[in-house]
Amino acid sequence: MRKLLLTSVAALGLAACASTEAVDSKAAPTTAATAATSATPAAPATPAAAPAPNTQAVSRVVDLGQGVSMLMGQGGNLGLLVGDDGVFMIDDQYATNAVANLAKIEEVAKGKPKFLVNTHWHGDHAGGNEVFAKAGATVFASDNVRKRLTGEVKSIARNGAVTPASPKDAWPVVTFASGIDFHLNGQTIRAIRAPLPAHTDGDVFIFFVEADVLHLGDTYMKDRYPFVDTGSGGTQAGFIAALKRALEIAKPTTKIIPGHGELATRADVEAALAMHEGARAAVDAQIKAGKTLEQTVAAKPLAQWTPRFGGAGSFITDDVYVTVIYNELKK
Repeated sequence: MRKLLLTSVAALGLAACASTEAVDSKAAPTTAATAATSATPAAPATPAAAPAPNTQAVSRVVDLGQGVSMLMGQGGNLGLLVGDDGVFMIDDQYATNAVANLAKIEEVAKGKPKFLVNTHWHGDHAGGNEVFAKAGATVFASDNVRKRLTGEVKSIARNGAVTPASPKDAWPVVTFASGIDFHLNGQTIRAIRAPLPAHTDGDVFIFFVEADVLHLGDTYMKDRYPFVDTGSGGTQAGFIAALKRALEIAKPTTKIIPGHGELATRADVEAALAMHEGARAAVDAQIKAGKTLEQTVAAKPLAQWTPRFGGAGSFITDDVYVTVIYNELKK
């Protein structure tokens, strides 16, 4: 059976060259000096160098109240709690922007992170572990996150290659199977394991109980089709289970931090759950009608959801998501 490959394109912005204007000889009397100047071609402006991919620090800090913030930039959304007891952090984006992020967080928090929790193992969320750990943060994660970062459990990239282990300093030093609570800065911070493998097999939610803020990692990307990382044990059924669990936690007032995208509400998560369930049912109907993968993809069974979840900024197309669901249901 034909398999569709997942691809992503990183776009780099190029700076425009500055234009020069010719000297207007009629604007002023010509002297030997001005004639020499006008006869000499102006040196072209040097284009500003485009920054290397994923090297810039977080650029937006969204205040969510009671010392909790969402930090946005390159890579996954970060969570931050600041107070007298120390700085608590959720995720740390890429290895390539970790130093810049550490400096930015020290500026915002007036101190280095003391505790760091990974929502999962991917490099756009946990790639900065080594830098933050060396700066003094204790890294916490689910047991499967550590196993994937150490290479004890192999993770297969989208191109079929085995992802190498991370440096030892990047490995979580405290792991948990189902969850763990922190008590810091007047907050009960609850790390909750997703009920089933979803984005990966190590997904964790983080709930700031008193501040009423819930970070869902990549089990929820706002208004986007999900990336079901089957090479890391992820399943589409797990996304449905994860969002049902999230809705058991969230209230109408809860501020929800997605793994990627703008701050969300309970209603946004309800819409995502309806999409996941509807997509599964739509693909299942094609399978029950005897359609092949190619026929199912061509039928565009997710057409009603694509305007919202497959628009600009989407990492996964409807065709890719259909393929994942089809293959999962056919197992």
